[in-house]
Amino acid sequence: MNKQKIDCGCDQVQQPLLAMDKALNILLDAATINTNTHCTSLDDSLYQVLAEDICSTINVPDFDNSAMDGYAINLKKDQINTPGILEFQVTDRIPAGNIGNELKPGHAARIFTGAPVPKGANTVVMQEECEPSKEGNSIETWRPLSLNENIRPLGNDIQIGDVILPAGLQLKPQDIGLAASVGVAKLKVIKKLRVGVFFTGNELVEPGNILKNGQIFNSNRYALVPLLKQLNCEVINLGNIQDDLNSTCKALETLAIDCNLIMTTGGVSVGEEDHVKSALEKLGKLSLWRIKMKPGKPLAFGHIGKAAFIGLPGNPVSAIVTFCLFARPYIKKMQGISNYKNQPVQVQCNFDWRRPRPRREFVRVKLDHSTIPASANLYPKQGSDVLSSIVWADGLIEIPENSTFSQGEVLNYYSLTELTQ
Repeated sequence: MNKQKIDCGCDQVQQPLLAMDKALNILLDAATINTNTHCTSLDDSLYQVLAEDICSTINVPDFDNSAMDGYAINLKKDQINTPGILEFQVTDRIPAGNIGNELKPGHAARIFTGAPVPKGANTVVMQEECEPSKEGNSIETWRPLSLNENIRPLGNDIQIGDVILPAGLQLKPQDIGLAASVGVAKLKVIKKLRVGVFFTGNELVEPGNILKNGQIFNSNRYALVPLLKQLNCEVINLGNIQDDLNSTCKALETLAIDCNLIMTTGGVSVGEEDHVKSALEKLGKLSLWRIKMKPGKPLAFGHIGKAAFIGLPGNPVSAIVTFCLFARPYIKKMQGISNYKNQPVQVQCNFDWRRPRPRREFVRVKLDHSTIPASANLYPKQGSDVLSSIVWADGLIEIPENSTFSQGEVLNYYSLTELTQ
């Protein structure tokens, strides 16, 4: 008699874990760059992503100007680099925004920072090096004077045609200021990604309510949504939904209509009550599942129609870490940001690692700046449920698979400040 095959999900449990680097490459290779753009004012452009290069149509500065308060002087040939006291007749006064009169040889003009250097002037002497007469109609200097001192020449900062801001740049305050300095009033930027989120788990309770036995407050919601907003995403939040397959499918279908990306926490592991993965497979395509890393093994990636899907683990530390290491670079690439990859720095470990582990681990650490260079101290509790460890830590140390080391080992360090912005 033929034995009937029973699908218990065991083949999924035995499925080899995917190496972290390979998993990240799968995500990044699948990222579709958002090409929807709109124009925005400078006031509303912070953290937006430039859709095109910004080229200057002017020189900055657009005229030779004084680098400081002092005196513009027309040095005669025999006065250049001449030692001893020199006297100059003051014939003009030039505040910023005013145009002075032409200076004759041997004459000077009182000038202020940023003011145009008048025709004929060939150097500017700071006021501290000049002694004006009581009448104010002449000055004396006591050191040799060179040509072109303290003069900022036309185009010293920016020249016509220069690309001052490249496409793919996520705008910071200084970038916006630079755009303003060449007269740009509006910027063409990538439209915000629409990211839909919801949360499953009948044990989840909203903060402000009273917990019953077996219930926990939903901290993942209040970590994930700010993380997305930090990345300048528009968040469509369905909140907590009923933890069953039908409700999960309905939530996914609702968000897939007009979201670029759908994100959830929990429900992507191998338990009988984990419905998110099953719903994704029913409605769309699962491209990636289960990563060889700790914390954060149960990570799912796929698509429902045109919407991408990332399912983060349910444990709070795992959810934050996998968001930072996988979702963040994926989202930044979708946004058209040129430097979308996380960039570690090398830091010395102030702890031993005696037992090799089969998965790559990202441990929570705090830098000790009393040492030179700074060294990383390990948080004593590294469980994926210990959310306080993320608050205590200022970064993650990446420990390679199957490795051991003693104090002093230098490894990759990822700053949480950078990973969460």
